[in-house]
Amino acid sequence: MQPPRLRSQRSIPEYSVGAPLAVGLGSWAMWVLMFPVLRVGFTGTRNTWICVGLLLVCVLVARPMVRMAAPARLKENRLLIAVRAVGLCCVVAAVMAPLEAEVDKQPMAGMTVMYAVTAAALGLTRIVDHGYFPLVLLWTALWKALLAAVTGYWIHRTGGTLVLDQDDATPGTLLLAVLWWSLTGLSAGCAAAAAVRLVRWLRTGPPARPAPPGVTSWPPAAGDVWTAELTHDDNTYKERPVVVLERTPGFVRVLGITSVDKSDRPRGYLKLRLSEWEGVLKKDGWLNLEIAHVPYCDFLWRRGECPDRVWDVLCTKADVRERSAKAGPPPGFTFRHRLWSAMNAHVGRDARTVRADGRGRRVWTREKV
Repeated sequence: MQPPRLRSQRSIPEYSVGAPLAVGLGSWAMWVLMFPVLRVGFTGTRNTWICVGLLLVCVLVARPMVRMAAPARLKENRLLIAVRAVGLCCVVAAVMAPLEAEVDKQPMAGMTVMYAVTAAALGLTRIVDHGYFPLVLLWTALWKALLAAVTGYWIHRTGGTLVLDQDDATPGTLLLAVLWWSLTGLSAGCAAAAAVRLVRWLRTGPPARPAPPGVTSWPPAAGDVWTAELTHDDNTYKERPVVVLERTPGFVRVLGITSVDKSDRPRGYLKLRLSEWEGVLKKDGWLNLEIAHVPYCDFLWRRGECPDRVWDVLCTKADVRERSAKAGPPPGFTFRHRLWSAMNAHVGRDARTVRADGRGRRVWTREKV
């Protein structure tokens, strides 16, 4: 699980202490249903209908496990959960079919193989769903690959084999081989997902999907008010409320809100009164009418909605303008910024650093997590 950037506001991805037990019970039930299918096979009309019925029940058993491993935003997508459940059963059947003769002799070995394959498949889907920052995901893949290399070397040194040979394999060597292949598959899948997302991340910026860890009501919608990390031209950054104007494939166009008095610049800022923004802001603010571009990974949490009157003013009357061409490209979108953000980090200094007794004090930010 990738750590959040703000532990007080962003929760870690969904985690269940009973997940290993649930996967163990589910894989045992799948083994009970699939074992007769492997032994009987699709021979004859009667046996074919029996096998089809058992496989359908196996899909119903796999569905809760797949749903448990999915993030909250996908749990209600019934079609996707059903497709993944069918895919899980197909993967398990493809692995178990060549080992049918061996596991027929040792049912416990068959249950263990079933558990290892099911856990590896669910782990891979969880990696794809929850792995947002590609370089963090790649680091996880490297650790898994190192563990697989050490485990493979140990198996080889102790006289074991990594080849799933059903003729001369003992239950112990079969178990170790399946566990090694499961770990290798997790590492390869994790590395592939990280590589695909890193190329897109460095080319077009952080994607809108999957959602950053810990956020809700994703993605930001026009008219929403979010807390985001706004990067300044001097590479400092600060958390500010922002009003979402429009989403694009690589970033979001927003208007920033500040609590600093801007009454001397009436054409560049719009006064926001707390009485109208109750529950969204904590005090009176000023809305910057110059559009800022914010990467998707810099959105932290949703605060509420822009009041209808203010939104109508922004759409019809306010002097909302684009960033001046003389000011250069938007800050936070260079290759260096994208590379650091792929590591769940941020270029530059937190603008909220204050001086006290000659020492700098940093508040709790994602670099500290």
